Amino acid sequence: MSYILCCVDGKNYSYSACDYAVKISNNMNLPLKFLNIVEHNHYSSKVDLSGSIVLGEREDILEELAKEEEEQSKTAIKAGKELLKELKQRALEKCNNEVIISQLHGEVIENILELENEIEALVIGIKSHAEHEIGENVKEIIRTIHKPVLLVNSEYEEPKKLLVAYNGSNESKKLLQQTSNNPLFKDVKRDIVNLNTNKIESATLLQEAKEIYTKKGYEVEIKTLEGTSEDLLINYFNENSCDILAMGAFGHSRFKEFLFGSFTSKVLSKMRKPLLLFR
Repeated sequence: MSYILCCVDGKNYSYSACDYAVKISNNMNLPLKFLNIVEHNHYSSKVDLSGSIVLGEREDILEELAKEEEEQSKTAIKAGKELLKELKQRALEKCNNEVIISQLHGEVIENILELENEIEALVIGIKSHAEHEIGENVKEIIRTIHKPVLLVNSEYEEPKKLLVAYNGSNESKKLLQQTSNNPLFKDVKRDIVNLNTNKIESATLLQEAKEIYTKKGYEVEIKTLEGTSEDLLINYFNENSCDILAMGAFGHSRFKEFLFGSFTSKVLSKMRKPLLLFR
């Protein structure tokens, strides 16, 4: 059974992620599954292991660590279950499809990869763990999973305009096909931009992209952004009242970087609205 998967932890815009996931579930007419993953990698804040351990203290310290980890795990499990129940109730108010909740244990990336063949789209709430950084779990998910991933980094707003960054790569073409044939966000305007110093090449690429959307009846605007700076993309997004930025993996084309090369990494750090990423 295919479904929309929404990963939640209670800290990183879980309620906003829920609302976007409901929207996608309704648009794609698929069940919605909320997943909470309990990672058992707690570190003691009470035991100081920086100095030497006196003979005979080792067993006491290990026992204390084990007890603390057990208590932290119990707390995380309970909080996760309560969050899942709350989000299910929230989703059922507007979701037209089945809503499922699940709690798993272990590494985040391993659990999600096991579900990848069942997922049509993945929704994750994110919040910077430090200035201009996002969590390693999120980076690893985007590097690895081959399904659309919506990163939710702000409060929910009804999507009215989607900005598509198109560069002609296979990833960008996949993005166009996905967002036109079985769109995660229906009935929204689409602006398509191409970052390029070659105006002729850019015009060809943009016309190619526009035709895909207009055949499906979408209202489309196209524009060349002269240059390759991520600031051009973000400024256009902000100045043209866009709600979601959709982009493929620029790393395999002119930018010659992997998905988390400097371009994508900078976009992620500077964006203050949701990002829809494709590989």
